[in-house]
Amino acid sequence: MITKKQLTLAGWLSITNALFAIPSVAMSWFLETMEGAGAKISQAILMVVGLGLFLYIISSLKKLLNFRFQFRDVNSYISWLIWGNVILAALSLLSLGSRGFEWAMGVLSIIAYIVFGILAILFAKRLLRLPGGLYGLLKPFCYTTIASGICFITVFLLPAGILAGAVADVILGVIFFRAAEETTTMEDILSRPIE
Repeated sequence: MITKKQLTLAGWLSITNALFAIPSVAMSWFLETMEGAGAKISQAILMVVGLGLFLYIISSLKKLLNFRFQFRDVNSYISWLIWGNVILAALSLLSLGSRGFEWAMGVLSIIAYIVFGILAILFAKRLLRLPGGLYGLLKPFCYTTIASGICFITVFLLPAGILAGAVADVILGVIFFRAAEETTTMEDILSRPIE
């Protein structure tokens, strides 16, 4: 089950992730040009925060789809996205400590963006099968996610993909807020007068 508090938190974290995405990528690129432990620690913090936000948001979406809508058709895609992000983050953190591994990590990152782009498209196409409109935002969320995935696949449109992903996060945040408004808690039921 997913509670009103969890949905509200997921909504705020989704909006935060949207606001965090573009500055975080820009800062990451800037920090890559710098030397020293401070730059490496800052990059590591950005990676861990980004991963934490992603994991909470995607897990909350899975719970919302599974429990509220009884829709489990995207569970495997969500699992792949989770494991892919965890593995990529772990490898990225390891590359911070090794100069020789940085080049390999650059190539792996490009491959990962392509794979994540494909997964995002497959996830969104499958999610379009969800009965109902996901609080009126199913198509905007799915189409924005598909656009983001296409940009990731091309690699050279990566900045546009990050921007589209941020828009998808805002839409997802609104979905979580609307889901929270619709949630009836046990406290709400107990506080109602008996008629």
